Amino acid sequence: MFKGVVKALSALWIVGFWSPVHAGAERAVEALFACDIGFFEVFASERAAFSPREVRISYLSEQRIEIVKFDPPVEALGLRLTGYRQQTGFYYGARPTSFEWGFQVDETPAGAALALRDHFPEGFEGGDESLMALKFPPVTHRSFSVSKPRLAGETGADLHCSVSRENLDNIWALPDVVNQFSEEWDTKGRWWVRIIDWFLVRGREIRDLVAATDLTRNRHHFG
Repeated sequence: MFKGVVKALSALWIVGFWSPVHAGAERAVEALFACDIGFFEVFASERAAFSPREVRISYLSEQRIEIVKFDPPVEALGLRLTGYRQQTGFYYGARPTSFEWGFQVDETPAGAALALRDHFPEGFEGGDESLMALKFPPVTHRSFSVSKPRLAGETGADLHCSVSRENLDNIWALPDVVNQFSEEWDTKGRWWVRIIDWFLVRGREIRDLVAATDLTRNRHHFG
């Protein structure tokens, strides 16, 4: 009878810690390491492993950054995943030039790189702020890095791929995170919606700058 109880407890332990959801999260993270669009197919099929809480969209210089926070965080490959992040760069024009995507974790860049050492036997190089995997030669124009978050208030580290648009078959956009990891790819029309959104933000910034300049001039005039 005692042996039967032990077997039952062991089965419960395995189910609790190695559930299909847990395995799905690990498959999604492992798919990230190839740094190609195949990741999004795996991610879409494993969405049940992640519980999105909120979506944050920010503009930083010539980049659009989208972050989806998880609640609760997800454990995978020895890391605590707290969110998903993707970034689109479009320098001096409306057409995107580069993409980044990956997960946010609680660990430091060094701690995250240590947890992933078996997946990157070539190792990492860099400093405290950012560590880049030596897996991809420079000629591939793609990289996998573990770095500190760029946005104020963010902690932990970002695990992310960086790839030029040309090396992603000249796609117009990554899958839309607003749809909570939708399986459908963005169309060119959807990208134009983002372009208009970007120009509206820049338009408001220019309007505020002009208003502030006029106010300064008026003060000097009446002074």
